[in-house]
Amino acid sequence: MKTYRYTTKINYLMKTILLVCAIVTLNSCEKKVDKECLLQNEWKIKSISIDKKSLNPPKKTRKKDAYVLRFSNENYFFMSTSVNEAGGGCQIISDKNIIIIDYHQHTESCCENDFDIQMISVMNNVNSYHCKGNKLTFSTNKNEKIIFEKQ
Repeated sequence: MKTYRYTTKINYLMKTILLVCAIVTLNSCEKKVDKECLLQNEWKIKSISIDKKSLNPPKKTRKKDAYVLRFSNENYFFMSTSVNEAGGGCQIISDKNIIIIDYHQHTESCCENDFDIQMISVMNNVNSYHCKGNKLTFSTNKNEKIIFEKQ
């Protein structure tokens, strides 16, 4: 009878260890997939959400590639406004966290529209991302989101 209890406890412990290992493995794969999804694709802004208010990019812009997010590597990205080149640094932390470092436009011509100004403001506050299928979402602690679609 004591042997049966001992064997049952060992089986339970082994199952628990296997479950924990499986969860850790799946979680690390998901992080790698999200990071690769983020870095290996081009993303176009679909909308910006600020306190449940949604802003859509203007249909006509001076730049053909306005609002398209591209990563050159893990540390630098480009995303032009409607009229100017723009980019910044970034650091992909872990667990879907990202730090945007000094996102700004390189002024070539005047004048940024309201959407551009909001985009720049929100981008500088981004601290997390979620990549699923054709959708990428950047989020801030201020209840702001930028939603992208894969190009």
